[in-house]
Amino acid sequence: MVNNNTRKITALIKEKAGEIGFDLVGISTAEPFYAARKILQERSLSEFIANDIELLTTPDLHLAGVRSIIALALSYASSAVQMQHQEECYISLYARGKDYHKVMAQKMVQLSEFIQKIRPGAKVKAYSDTGALLDRAIAQRAGLGWIGKNNNLINPTYGSYLFLGEILTDLELAADQEIIDRCGDCELCLKSCPAGALIDQYHLEAKHCISYLTQQKGILPEEDRKLIGRNLWGCDRCQQVCPFNQGVPVDRHQQFKARLTGDIQKILSFFKGGIEPAWRDSALFWQGLRILKRNSIINIVNSGNPDYIPLLSREINNPSPLIRAYVVWALGELDYERNKTKLKALYQKEREGIVRAELAKIFAGKNKERSDDND
Repeated sequence: MVNNNTRKITALIKEKAGEIGFDLVGISTAEPFYAARKILQERSLSEFIANDIELLTTPDLHLAGVRSIIALALSYASSAVQMQHQEECYISLYARGKDYHKVMAQKMVQLSEFIQKIRPGAKVKAYSDTGALLDRAIAQRAGLGWIGKNNNLINPTYGSYLFLGEILTDLELAADQEIIDRCGDCELCLKSCPAGALIDQYHLEAKHCISYLTQQKGILPEEDRKLIGRNLWGCDRCQQVCPFNQGVPVDRHQQFKARLTGDIQKILSFFKGGIEPAWRDSALFWQGLRILKRNSIINIVNSGNPDYIPLLSREINNPSPLIRAYVVWALGELDYERNKTKLKALYQKEREGIVRAELAKIFAGKNKERSDDND
């Protein structure tokens, strides 16, 4: 039974969260997330979350004595969504403004300090998309929305363009009721996934997701490079088609205003000490400049446009073996005959294994094509 004092404290915290600027706030109990644990045990985990299912689903392992979890959300829905279709490559909406981790962290610090002010000695611990806890499961239990068939949290007012965070506390707060799933028979997200990563309702196979591929480090198989298509960073297709994202409030936070555009030439011109602040302060920079350049090169190949060859040639001596590997692959894909002398000369002097491997595949492929033509 929740007493009046608990209700009063809960109301004060929610009111303050609104003043700070959070669009949604709800309270979850802190029991382990047993249903989510069972699902995770049956599936492969993304490398971007903790590889410890018990840690992911047990709040008490993060804050001893935790009794409540304050679930928080900020909307990043933007009026710039139409502009994205006119650019040479696509950047997911969440990554076009200031890094949401920083924005969420600042606001959660304010709320944590307020909690400790009104209840001195209260314990708090905050997270926002760090992979340590299941943000969406917490938000669902706290009544912020339901988890849709595309695995995103959907709120009836703000849709799924939401950044999520949570504050664990040892205070007893009045928990909110969950919202009933409203997806019904709709399967637009499943049918629209360009990579087929949504293999069933509520089941995302992360290793096939374009958003995941654009963030994965290292050398990608050629089939994954093709899947990326013209996506520079992320993919929003399963959100764009969702009926609950139509007509939602937009541009609620200046920090998330779209500042970045899919400009390949600009990205390839960046060097370690010469990156524009808007790019460095974005969430897409968390994997570093090399991955952005790699994705740009993949986008160039998928465009099939040989006009990019002079731009690519400037990266042929890039100090990163990863970038050189993708550059030689791109030159071979876009116009082998035009670039074969250059590629053969590179093979003679290149010492890095990953670059030589890409060159060897190019030569082997062309030799096979000639052999097939002669048969």
